[in-house]
Amino acid sequence: MTTDHFAQDRTFWNRMGRAVVIGFLGGVAALAFVKLVAFGTDLIWPKEIEYSFMGGSWWWVAVLGTTGLVVGVMRVALDVPDDLSGSLAILQSASVDRSTALQAIGISVVTLVGGVSLGPFDGGVRSGATVGDWYATIRKLPEKEKEVAALSGINGSLAGLFTAPILSTLFATELRWPDARDKYRVLLPNLTAAFFGFTINFAIVGDTFLGVFAVPDYDVRFWHFGLAVVLGFVAAAISWLMGVTLYGLRRWVVPRIGNQVVRSTLGGLALGVIALVVPLTLASGKGQLGVAIANIGELSAVLLVVVVLAKILAVAIALATGFIGGPVMPSLFIGGAAGLAIHVLIPEIPIALAFSAMLVAVPGVSVGAPFSMVLLVVLTAGAGPVNATVAGVAVVTAYTLTVGMGWFGLPADQAVIDIDEATVQAELFTVSDEGLETEG
Repeated sequence: MTTDHFAQDRTFWNRMGRAVVIGFLGGVAALAFVKLVAFGTDLIWPKEIEYSFMGGSWWWVAVLGTTGLVVGVMRVALDVPDDLSGSLAILQSASVDRSTALQAIGISVVTLVGGVSLGPFDGGVRSGATVGDWYATIRKLPEKEKEVAALSGINGSLAGLFTAPILSTLFATELRWPDARDKYRVLLPNLTAAFFGFTINFAIVGDTFLGVFAVPDYDVRFWHFGLAVVLGFVAAAISWLMGVTLYGLRRWVVPRIGNQVVRSTLGGLALGVIALVVPLTLASGKGQLGVAIANIGELSAVLLVVVVLAKILAVAIALATGFIGGPVMPSLFIGGAAGLAIHVLIPEIPIALAFSAMLVAVPGVSVGAPFSMVLLVVLTAGAGPVNATVAGVAVVTAYTLTVGMGWFGLPADQAVIDIDEATVQAELFTVSDEGLETEG
């Protein structure tokens, strides 16, 4: 029987002990996933890429088209269903279908190596959940403990991917919204697993996510907080555009291409053309965003706006045509690039303010994790407490407009749509009667 003093409960300590093992194994799974993707990426893609208009190469189209063909063939040959649960669904249910997990992880590796505009979040969640579920099955744990084991695996894996254990636990917990009474019974084993998942990755890789998007610091002024509210409106609109683009593709384009192989091949070719014309849209966006920051003086506002729109289209195409990957890094890229565009358009707005606010406000809505995003701007952009507060105002504004007020919603008959292909109701797509008008 449990008590209010949860650390006096033997079940809690059993979970903590299992979290050490499962978190370590989740970190190993994430490490294997990352290494496979890095190895394949190094084989195919050049180290130096020209990021100007039409700076891509025609062979990129062939590579991405071939990637789409391979993904389509894999989905058919491996019997991976169209309604495969995405990473958000896995997180929210704390369960994974192990009969399709390895196939989906393999497709995700091919997707990322091929330069598709998706990130490693899905692979991390799916591999960690698989490890936790596998361990619980071997130990014949009861259903409730199987759920905790899956979450421990997810946290261990995400800590390896993010190289930030506290962020990974906050992120995973925030996406699940666990019942308040039980949150610490689950949260501390999750955090323990995250520490051990981080340890194995840091020991071998020796790299972290800290400061990866460092921008010049700035002195906060009172008017910056009002500006953050405006940027929150812009971020909400961008997130809405992301949702509408994916909605449109799934509603009107994808149903016309019933064959999965043809669909993903065409999707890959389309992504190749987009990358050819706008090279900054290639891959997940982490490296490309660093390039954009380093070369901000050479990038025009028009180019950066085109990059944002092209990346939105690329992400929607990737998700709608059968590729498997996470939306977090692409959403960060879209927000960050939008912030850079705002700074170039209005130089009086400090680059660190525009970049950090948009970097976290867009995914804060589209992924549905506003608190995690505030911590993220501290870790990745080196924002101090006051600067992070300005970014936090933008996140809160965008989230409140979209989720709290329902101003940026999709049609009511499409409530169950999610940017990560999960059949769950994500915050970005929470709808209202004031949403778009549907046809027919």
